[in-house]
Amino acid sequence: MPPPAVPSASAPGLDALGRGVVVREGQAAPPGWDAAPRLRIDDAVVADPGPVADVLHHAWLTRQRVVIELVAGNDVVREPEATDLAPYLLPRDFAFSRERLHWLTWANTYDARGGQPVWWHGVLAQRRCGAGASDVADIVLADDRHAWVDGGPRGPVEAFADPIVHRESVGLGRLTVLGTAAPADELAPDQLAAVAHRSGPARVIAPAGSGKTRVLTARLRHLIRDRNVEPELITALAYNTRAAAEMRERTADLAAGRRVNIRTLHSLALWICRMERQRQIIGEREQREILDQLVSTARIPNQDPYQPYLEALGEVRLGLVDPATVEVQRGDVDDLPDVFDRYRAELDRRGWLDFDEQIFRALELLLTDADIRRRAQLAGTHLLVDEFQDLTPAFLLLVRLVAGPSQQVFGVGDDDQTIYSYAGATPDHLVDFDRWFPGAAHHALEVNYRCPPGVVVAVTRLLSHNRHRVDKSIRSGAEVAS
Repeated sequence: MPPPAVPSASAPGLDALGRGVVVREGQAAPPGWDAAPRLRIDDAVVADPGPVADVLHHAWLTRQRVVIELVAGNDVVREPEATDLAPYLLPRDFAFSRERLHWLTWANTYDARGGQPVWWHGVLAQRRCGAGASDVADIVLADDRHAWVDGGPRGPVEAFADPIVHRESVGLGRLTVLGTAAPADELAPDQLAAVAHRSGPARVIAPAGSGKTRVLTARLRHLIRDRNVEPELITALAYNTRAAAEMRERTADLAAGRRVNIRTLHSLALWICRMERQRQIIGEREQREILDQLVSTARIPNQDPYQPYLEALGEVRLGLVDPATVEVQRGDVDDLPDVFDRYRAELDRRGWLDFDEQIFRALELLLTDADIRRRAQLAGTHLLVDEFQDLTPAFLLLVRLVAGPSQQVFGVGDDDQTIYSYAGATPDHLVDFDRWFPGAAHHALEVNYRCPPGVVVAVTRLLSHNRHRVDKSIRSGAEVAS
């Protein structure tokens, strides 16, 4: 099947969709892209792809046209990446920048290297999904409507009335038309603004009593029910099993015929680990059994010889701190680097995973196995993350790796409620959200429905003394109702 005819670059709709174009070295941009910024991807950029990927990511998020002059070999740019470095040796903002560069190069661009621009997402919609060819848009749907196959961030496109099928749907072999209905849940104005977030990453600051879980579950329903996002592309992450159960209860209306993917972080990690092989989950008794073989300590009455090592193993695997550093800082875990390696080797030999090893081993698999990473990223195409302020460094890296190059993360939390600092959790992960997910929109819930006005005022005054926090305006629900 020959590539379909491409509408003129000035055709209605194309400017709103913000499509770019890829050209060869020295090739002139096609008509319609003459004034667009031109970016060159050569061997030097491939060696250090981060800065150009950042520019392309901004253009993708904001739907700004660009011309990409692809000088480096496309096969080189798209080669899967991997690293054998231990997760604790990586920075918190680690990313596979070359993979990100390749994804952004083709996410929302025509391929004009052969002369005539080709919109491959439309081609795939015809070849894989049975769409018809259109001379005024990208495809024709089964109901004879002409539609566009969008490659930008998934969500409503401002001032755009034509039907849209997203490339995410085409990748699943479907021609799902993007829904544009407003959230159906009854929500306060600040909650509605967060739930109706258009596209791309978002941070939602949700102080105590402001309806955090309501917003997260309403967002999940909105994506599936109102926007027609395929459930298998969405994962909602709760911090613990009780919160996950509550989220499932609140989204029970979606259960009929649809699998709503609500997990804890550990459940997500275990799913990733089991892509490699089946493993048994163990508790503290088995952990101590292994440590008893590895650690020689004096038996002191009323002191637990293994507790320091259990805590230190957590600091390494959740806090992502080098074992040698943990040994020096603690002073009560001799030979920790050796114990750490031997302990994990014994877990692997027995086919066991303890609670923290689920996270650490999942990170290793995501970092070393591109096929496992792609499978996880498909389920994490749209990530909703609860209690973001309680993410440890390992949790944050897990979220970033699963979110993939599009980084479509909807993070909800309150930097004033961080409670797990012993494992490296820090309000910085929420306060500095833009560092981890560039271009994020910011939403704030401002009404405390749980406490009377006097309590809200007192708590707000007390929390204002926290040095590193997001400034908040919090009102009592009683004041709003009056």
